[in-house]
Amino acid sequence: MFQHVFVPLDGSVRAEQALPVAARLARATHATITLLQVVSPPSEFIKGVGEIVLPVLLDEDELAARAYLERVAQTSMLEEIATTIKIVIGHPAQQILSAAYADHADLLVMCSHGETDPTQWSVGSIAQKVARHASSPVLLLHEDGLLLAELAGQVRVLVPLDGSEYAEVALRHASVLASVLSAPAAGELHLTRMVSPQLRKGSSADEEVEKSWQYLNLVIKRLQQQAQQEAGGPPNVHMSCSVMTVDDAASGIIQAARMKGEREPARADEGTHVIALTPYGHGGPQFWALGSTAERVLQAARQPLLIVR
Repeated sequence: MFQHVFVPLDGSVRAEQALPVAARLARATHATITLLQVVSPPSEFIKGVGEIVLPVLLDEDELAARAYLERVAQTSMLEEIATTIKIVIGHPAQQILSAAYADHADLLVMCSHGETDPTQWSVGSIAQKVARHASSPVLLLHEDGLLLAELAGQVRVLVPLDGSEYAEVALRHASVLASVLSAPAAGELHLTRMVSPQLRKGSSADEEVEKSWQYLNLVIKRLQQQAQQEAGGPPNVHMSCSVMTVDDAASGIIQAARMKGEREPARADEGTHVIALTPYGHGGPQFWALGSTAERVLQAARQPLLIVR
């Protein structure tokens, strides 16, 4: 897990904010890093002919991209990390996804906004398209958000669950991320479940809340048992859980990320540092729909997001 980390770059300082986090993860897990840049073919529209690619300019852009990536690969933050560079031609989101899949990347780390995406988290943005379609986990950072690479001590990862096996897919990756980013301290994995006040027929609010507590504690117990059986050593994490009664799951997740415990508001350094979630739950592995819980958390959260399909 986290043995081949992909970092898409576009030449901007903003996109490069992913580098310290990727380097920290790679050092802790002995992973390799691939620095990727997508070059969009320069073209010109000619009346009566249509759009044509300009080969000379394309060659120049490729050379510039190679020089840039080689310079980044030689920086001190990537020292002693096995680092390769990759340049591809085409549409940024599509080529990032294709390259990561072809090279068997097991984590993409990228900033939510760079030179090619001036409107942060706009519908259809590059970062959003990658998060929606990537087959491997994606760690998304916000330009004006929390800088994971600068954290010292315990890192808290929040994992919203809805009782489905699909939602639980994020647990293993979240546990490893919390452990790696917190080292040498122990990380914290906090599980939370949202209970709607619009209950099923024949069920009371208290019963649903109690069932949720039982479910989350069973998940924690199972994770602890699995950790004890791991030959390579379990992730160094503490586990906790909370249940919230809310009208809207996405808003509840955002609220839970701002809490220190179940009801206590947190300072910026005490709340959730990363939200880990899957883009599906009881509905199964369906395509993200605009307005879905995962999509709305993606749009609204200020913390880094670990998206696990």
